[in-house]
Amino acid sequence: MINTELMALIESFIQGSDTSLEAANRIEIILDDNFPDDDFVQEVVVALACYRPAGPPETLDEKAIQHFLIRVKRYLNEVLPSQEK
Repeated sequence: MINTELMALIESFIQGSDTSLEAANRIEIILDDNFPDDDFVQEVVVALACYRPAGPPETLDEKAIQHFLIRVKRYLNEVLPSQEK
């Protein structure tokens, strides 16, 4: 199930076990594909698109993305169960 994969990827990034650009890109794609009309989730999609580990100052770093993912994880835990009913 896509929700299981998404939550596992988010949790791995938050915990720091996989903060790769590839993981961020996968989270970005899953969120964008599944929540195209959700303004809050799209804000996180944009943030993920700006993620560059050890990148220039105009990009977002690991800590900033972890902050976004903590918020979106809480949000999805509220939204996903109601969408599955």
